[in-house]
Amino acid sequence: MKDVVLEWFIPYVMPKGKRLLKAVLMAAMVVLVVDTIIYPVLFLPVLAFVVIGILLLRSWRYEYEYVYVNGDFEVSKIIRKEKRKDLYRCDRKDMEYVAEGRKNVAGCKVRDFTSGWEKGRVYTMKVGNDLIYMEPNEEFLEEMRLHRKLQ
Repeated sequence: MKDVVLEWFIPYVMPKGKRLLKAVLMAAMVVLVVDTIIYPVLFLPVLAFVVIGILLLRSWRYEYEYVYVNGDFEVSKIIRKEKRKDLYRCDRKDMEYVAEGRKNVAGCKVRDFTSGWEKGRVYTMKVGNDLIYMEPNEEFLEEMRLHRKLQ
């Protein structure tokens, strides 16, 4: 019997709002560090602000890993290429369909596991009461065509 094993990664791309916030946060950290040299009384508040800012900026570096093994589909989030967090798991028999684009169905919970890139090819997978937004590779789409799940 032939096993089907597919694995692919989708890096997260920050939207414009987060990029602007990142630039403002970095500029504020630089200004406050320079101000601390002039006014040493600000050392502890500035240190706390810089530590929180660095932790926040580091948490925005992640990617999604999709794994499809013999009908089992898993989505994991890999943070800073160090930590893995399993986010979603389903079986092919529970998948109702995979359709191109972002679909909306009343009463379904939306789970977005896409890169955030506006030009990315997004597909919607319906599993029970969940709508999964993802960016699959061609092998996964071929597998879904084979089982008549792709619309």
